[in-house]
Amino acid sequence: MEREIAFFNAQPQIHFSHDGAFALKASQVFTPTGILRNVYVHISQGRIDVINAVVKSGYVPVDFGDCKLMPGLIDMHIHGHSGADTMDATPKALSIISKGVAMSGVVGFMATTVTAPWEKILMALANVKHVMTSCQQEKSILGAEILGAYVEGPFFTSKNKGAHPEQFFLAPSDNYINDLLEVAGEALKVVALAPEKEGAVDATRLLTSKGIHVAMGHTNATWNQIDACITAGASIGTHLYNGMRGLHHREPGCVGAMLASDDVVAEIIADGIHVHPTVLKLSWKCKGTERLALITDCMCAGGLPDGVYQLGELAVTVKDGIVRTSSGSLAGSTLSLNRAVKSMVQQAGIPELDAVRMASEVPARTLGIDDRLGSIASGKEASLTVMDNDFNVLLTLVRGQQVFSALSETH
Repeated sequence: MEREIAFFNAQPQIHFSHDGAFALKASQVFTPTGILRNVYVHISQGRIDVINAVVKSGYVPVDFGDCKLMPGLIDMHIHGHSGADTMDATPKALSIISKGVAMSGVVGFMATTVTAPWEKILMALANVKHVMTSCQQEKSILGAEILGAYVEGPFFTSKNKGAHPEQFFLAPSDNYINDLLEVAGEALKVVALAPEKEGAVDATRLLTSKGIHVAMGHTNATWNQIDACITAGASIGTHLYNGMRGLHHREPGCVGAMLASDDVVAEIIADGIHVHPTVLKLSWKCKGTERLALITDCMCAGGLPDGVYQLGELAVTVKDGIVRTSSGSLAGSTLSLNRAVKSMVQQAGIPELDAVRMASEVPARTLGIDDRLGSIASGKEASLTVMDNDFNVLLTLVRGQQVFSALSETH
């Protein structure tokens, strides 16, 4: 057998590239059939070829030792990172976010807007479309892949508005929906709205007919109003529990409807702040792994120290990593997705494989890209991450190309 390259925690000398052929080994390999021990994941031309107990000829064997080789994580709801925000509406901002989230094992993310003047939202969406088109044409990899745009606001109501300024709220009319479709085109993947908003059900039907996922959030809707939107095609619950009417035994409300529906994938922020660990576990017991997606809802302060930052039109303060508006409302987070997985395992007591799937396979399936992302299986893109046993990220690959590393080579 060829000499294996073993890695330890520092900066690498070997660099993974799209053109290389590697056989990656770790003590734990997270696959759809379970956690496999000490097997080789063969990669060539940016894709996974086969998973074997031995190395095939022509592949460079790389042994990560006592580490976890996982499918790359997918953050389907994130506003910003490293000082940049989707609402900055510049290619540089999206590049900064892309490189920043790769450090947390993320291989793909949804660039998420916030409530702001309508023209600013459209500018942000036009920028997402432009950058995605440029990356596809140039076949370039910035870091984590931009998977599309998630419009969070302005189709909300004042109750449970969170960090969304209500002076910019709008009703989701056909004209506004058509604006979104025209400006963002195929980059538009998710639109969030409050189901009790005038025109919400009709907007849900229109959006879903165009292949756009509808999320329900920042809402005080009753169970009946939520149910009407689900019947019309809404399929995502925006950060479960936060920004919505809670559960009551005589009025199930938003939380009750989303927990009970098999047609809704509920996003959840597992930072121990937005949702108590016990409720994280209860949510998993109720929704199951298949219908619970870990998100960060991270804003531009992700990866940065405490201080005052901008979230859309609002100034927010980060103290001890917690983001709040001047009124004390939570305003996004500084959470990373690898820490969300860690929280689900170590605080909520969720099995490791299930926690990883909720941050990879479930969002990939929800967004309709599980044919290429979200799991370690033959034929899938080699968008992967390596973590140590405390869920610190050591390496991130996007389509077989290294976009982040904290490893060194020894012989």
